[in-house]
Amino acid sequence: MEVASGLIKLRPDAEQAQGEWQAAMSSRVNEVMQSLKDEGVQLESWFKVELAGESYLLWYMRAESLQKAVEVFQQSTKAIDLFHFQALSEFAVKDGHIETELLLHFENSD
Repeated sequence: MEVASGLIKLRPDAEQAQGEWQAAMSSRVNEVMQSLKDEGVQLESWFKVELAGESYLLWYMRAESLQKAVEVFQQSTKAIDLFHFQALSEFAVKDGHIETELLLHFENSD
């Protein structure tokens, strides 16, 4: 399994749009789970973080292949994937994605 995470800086006026995205994704769990299955994603989590008075989304993903997961998502025509992509573009700062560096990862397979 491969893991990755990152931060996405939110626009100052993004609170309502981010809340609507969160509510829609939560209410469409079956679609989300099918999309994750197609992408080979085992786990995807999103957190909201406040740093120095600015809001960010922190995402974490574990997948068979991160490259495959990204490619499948980018080529998807599923309604949930199109919604997810559009929503992020509405409330995220353009070029506001901050890559993270994996330092340690422990996984207990028992």
